[in-house]
Amino acid sequence: FQGKRILIVDSSSVYVNNEKPDLVLLSQSPKLNLVRFIADNSNSFYLVNQWEVTCKQEKIPFHATAEKGFYRL
Repeated sequence: FQGKRILIVDSSSVYVNNEKPDLVLLSQSPKLNLVRFIADNSNSFYLVNQWEVTCKQEKIPFHATAEKGFYRL
């Protein structure tokens, strides 16, 4: 999208591991380790909180749409 590579990961947690996306969109509460993610409003509150804590610890940008609203690409 507009020169950015976006990886979408849903509850199946299936994705190509060697991809180098600019953004990753998590949907439907996938069980994953984090690198750089955007969490949409379909994820469980508990997982979003865990992801946010992990991102803060690793100094990785994190955006939860339930808290901050839409994400402009």
